[in-house]
Order: sequence, then structure tokens, then C-alpha cells
Amino acid sequence: MRKATEMLRGVGAVLAGYLVIVAGTILTFEVLLGGISYLESSPLELAVATVGACLTGLLGGVTAAFLAARKPLLHAIGVLVPLAADTVFVLMSELSTDPLWFDLAGSLTLMLTTIAGGVLLARRAEGPGPRAAV
Repeated sequence: MRKATEMLRGVGAVLAGYLVIVAGTILTFEVLLGGISYLESSPLELAVATVGACLTGLLGGVTAAFLAARKPLLHAIGVLVPLAADTVFVLMSELSTDPLWFDLAGSLTLMLTTIAGGVLLARRAEGPGPRAAV
């Protein structure tokens, strides 16, 4: 029973991290900016969208890592599975009119910052360790 509970908690942590990213990107791209498009958005809007994506990815990774019973970084990395599925869906469904590289760069930004969020929380969980001499 304990193993099943841990597995459910792990899956829940990954899904919660993904849902944070979905909510954050909707709030940033749609609510705050009224939609983002490589061809139609201003450079300022694209910069705000990039900052929003970075913060959203970090928060999603931190969420998954925080909720995980063990191995926080692994759970943050687990968020990449639904993110990758989401990316494939968007690209295959032709929902986006932006260039392929733009959509892939956006997904990669979310993925890298999600991992970074997991790293931040995993390092914090480890506590202070020996510092490298500078």
C-alpha cells in the first residue's frame, strides 16, 4: 500500500507541476498579453512572454519537486513528459501559425527552466554543503 501511495504522489507531483505551467502560460500569453505570435507580437511582448515562460517553467519544476516524496529533481524532469506531449500535439494539430523553430524554442525554454526549478529545490533540500574555493 505504501508503494502505491508513493507512486500516486509522484504522478500527482508531475501533473501538478505540468498544470502550474499550463496555468502560467495561459495567464501570461493569453490573459496578460492577449495572445502571442512571432509574426504579430512586438519585441516587448515577446520579451515579456519569454520572462513569463521562464518564471512559469521554474515554478512548475519547483512545484513538482516540492510535492514529490523523494527524488525532487527526477519529478521535475518528469514534467517534461506531458510538456513534450503537449508540444507534439500543438505541432501536429497545426494550431500554431508560427515558425516551427519559434514553437520549439518556446517549449525548450519551458523544459529547461522546469529542470532548473527542480535543481533549485533539490539543492535546497540537500542543505548547505561544502563550498568550492574561488
